[in-house]
Amino acid sequence: MDYLNNTINTLPRERGQHLRFEDRCEIKALHKQGYSYRQIAKALNCSPSTVGYELKRGTVTKTTHRGRPTEYVPSRGQAVYYENRKRSGRKQRITSESPFAIWVAAQVKKANWSLDVCAGYAKKHNLFTEEELVCAKTLYNALNQSRLP
Repeated sequence: MDYLNNTINTLPRERGQHLRFEDRCEIKALHKQGYSYRQIAKALNCSPSTVGYELKRGTVTKTTHRGRPTEYVPSRGQAVYYENRKRSGRKQRITSESPFAIWVAAQVKKANWSLDVCAGYAKKHNLFTEEELVCAKTLYNALNQSRLP
């Protein structure tokens, strides 16, 4: 039988890419069959440590009265992955509640200053600490992202 017209198109996973849900399901199947981390990693084209981390991430403890063993659940691994991705990335230095942002908004409204003038004036006159100050480019980016009051 030929599988040329198969409706399921699974592309081979490239190294360095994040695991997909299908990869997590394959990890579960191979782990259940008794494959080692290295054998699973070779089948998925990833590092053995990736397989180990994924099994650790997605393993849940069953709390039943029968004392069932723990097992890997791909949907749990995917959910933990999404939660970790939400928290990843650089934290924003300026928010709409920061004192510098409030001062900048007041100066733009009252004195009709530009964001560049506000950043330069505040830096020149040491109105805020170094942690509170941001450059004009950051102010314009925050304005474009609607993070300024």
